[in-house]
Amino acid sequence: MMSAASSWLQRCAALPVLLMLASAGQAAAGSSSVDCEPLTGLDEEALATYRFESGREPWQPLPPDADYQLGEITVVRQDVFERADNWLQRQANRYHVRTRERVVLSVLPMRSGERVDARLLAEAERLLRAKNYLYDARVIPRRRCGDVLDIYVVTRDVWTLMPRVSVTRAGGETDLGLGVGDTNVAGLGKTLALGFDRDEDRRGWSLSASDPNIRDSRWAADLFVVDNDDGELLAASLRRPFFALDTRRYFRLDGSRFDREEGLYYLGDEIWEYRAETESARVAAGWSPGLRGRFVNRFLLGVAVEDHRFELPPTLLAAFPDITDPERRFVYPFIGYQNLEDDYDKRVNVDRVRRTEDLALGRSVYVELGYSSDATGGDGEYLVGRVNVGDAAWLTPRQLLTGRAWANGYFDLDADRSENLFLGVLAEYRYRHATKWSLAVRASAAALKNPTLDRQLLLGGSDGLRGYPNRYQIGDRRFLVTVEERYYSNIYPLRMFRLGAAAFVDAGRAWYEDEAPPWLPADDGSHRDELVNVGLGLRLESTRTRGDAIIHLDVAMPLRDGPGVRDVEVTLTAKQTL
Repeated sequence: MMSAASSWLQRCAALPVLLMLASAGQAAAGSSSVDCEPLTGLDEEALATYRFESGREPWQPLPPDADYQLGEITVVRQDVFERADNWLQRQANRYHVRTRERVVLSVLPMRSGERVDARLLAEAERLLRAKNYLYDARVIPRRRCGDVLDIYVVTRDVWTLMPRVSVTRAGGETDLGLGVGDTNVAGLGKTLALGFDRDEDRRGWSLSASDPNIRDSRWAADLFVVDNDDGELLAASLRRPFFALDTRRYFRLDGSRFDREEGLYYLGDEIWEYRAETESARVAAGWSPGLRGRFVNRFLLGVAVEDHRFELPPTLLAAFPDITDPERRFVYPFIGYQNLEDDYDKRVNVDRVRRTEDLALGRSVYVELGYSSDATGGDGEYLVGRVNVGDAAWLTPRQLLTGRAWANGYFDLDADRSENLFLGVLAEYRYRHATKWSLAVRASAAALKNPTLDRQLLLGGSDGLRGYPNRYQIGDRRFLVTVEERYYSNIYPLRMFRLGAAAFVDAGRAWYEDEAPPWLPADDGSHRDELVNVGLGLRLESTRTRGDAIIHLDVAMPLRDGPGVRDVEVTLTAKQTL
């Protein structure tokens, strides 16, 4: 009797376990019965040698109005050479440390289990391509299993551990840079660099360090230290940025101190020298409701400190007693507002040579307003503000127009006048009239109202007027127009460098709208007319090293002569675009 009862109790106790096992089996059978639709015929092995330059995208795009739950993320990390064809390429791959998978995942704006759509996958690509340790990236729909979407994330590294031997020549001046740095230390996406730089103004050592994803988080930090023969620079920041369009929170803390010698220039020559020291600090927090339709609104609240101190030479003050002391201090709380439009286009051969470019076509607006007074710790009662507005659009499938306007400055409430009010506008037009040819026109203008002694608008070789010395013209008004005919070559030496060329015309002028400052020497003013140069240039872009520098070699001939102007000016610079 006891044995039968015990057996019955054991069977009752086992019943829930059997039911659970049966339920799990049915769930597993149901899961395996979900039809999975492959969205690409490429597997990991094929993607490991996928060539981004091919332009082929053999996968199905997602419907623009559908969203899915993100399932498995498979990261495919290509080495520097996706197909190592010779000994040099194989050695480069051998000694290169590839970007770690967790670093790639930390850049993505989404995580497994979250809702994703075609727009978010495109944004993930843009964020990856913005990293200078990656040549390119693709986020590829892999397969769809009901409501679950699995994806591939494919990246290609560039060689980032580089000795630096840089020679920059512009406006008749040669700058030298030596050092070593890595923008992807141990494949962790961190930057560490040590360098020595010498130019016409100063020489010194520098150390920089940056971590864009601290412990694979959204927090970032930067440190920059410079020890020059005329002073020093120390800058540091800690931030949690609006890393994606739908990011809701923001924080940033910055601080810097810059002690140096500055100059007042005339026809490219320094005629007066003074000491300047600038200290600044800024802390801000932000909030956003996220992406709503095609637009993002962001709101900022913060506090900023600016302290500008100067030591003017006694000879300057004695020669020009009317010169006012430019020292000033501002301590102000501020509010900021930003509006961004989610409108991007992926193209090649716009500002790079056969490289994927993410063009921001949407409208962008940023407005900031602060209030500084004696009560907050500043000197006097001021409004402090800045505005930045930009937009872009394809006029036709081959014609792109972009524009930007910005302003910043101060308004002295006691004197009822503006101070150091800067206004700038920029327009760019690009016309792709043939497969390998395009016309690029860039026009900019700037104005300063009521500038202090340390503020000047300069124009010369380093500012884009390539046939003239640096700082050749000065003023409180300036314009510059550049017209270039660009050629995008298919030449690809050793599968390492892309070549381009340009024929260009630069025209510009800087001048004082009203009375020139008293320290400027008197002359007939003939050299203050519009300056024009023509020239030819070569462009060299490496596809295997860090992707934020294009070598420009330009030969320019000035069409208008003047004091100190040479017959031919050779310019060698590194820029981020053509």
